[in-house]
Amino acid sequence: MKGWILYKDSASGLKPEAYEVHRLLKVAEENGIEMQVVNPEQFELIVTRDDRKSILLDGEVVPLPDFLLPRMGAGTTYFAMAVIRHLERLGVHTFNSSNSIDTVKDKLYSSQILAEMDIPFPKTMLAKYPIDVNFVEKQFGFPLIIKILTGSKGSGVFLSENRTNFIDLMELIRVKKSYANFILQ
Repeated sequence: MKGWILYKDSASGLKPEAYEVHRLLKVAEENGIEMQVVNPEQFELIVTRDDRKSILLDGEVVPLPDFLLPRMGAGTTYFAMAVIRHLERLGVHTFNSSNSIDTVKDKLYSSQILAEMDIPFPKTMLAKYPIDVNFVEKQFGFPLIIKILTGSKGSGVFLSENRTNFIDLMELIRVKKSYANFILQ
């Protein structure tokens, strides 16, 4: 059995802090599974009817793996997503499908799905500029969590303890990126 781990770094560039990738490689070896770490930038995609030759790794047509483990997280780029989708269409079993990756990359969309499935989650609002601080205070009160729409492992998450702190944070976001959308919880 052969698998690929799609990761932001190539096998030669794996850092010690990439614990989960190192662990996957070790467990695969222990179970006789041939595992290779690949970076999206190693691929060339060609859309053609000759599917088996429509994806190249390091410029070469190679045998497809039995499965793919995408480990790109919230940083999954358009190109990485295209690689995942292409491999899915070629019949490669993909753990963490392109659809599931798209879903979890968008925190608002994830909240909408949780609401639809009647799964408890924090009250969530999509915010945009200009922001009505009085409305936010009436709907949520303080403290309040502010999150950018994409990100993982706490990146892009802010705590606003009171109205003054919230106004300061909104001003900072406005100055930095006035067209930014974010969620409030």
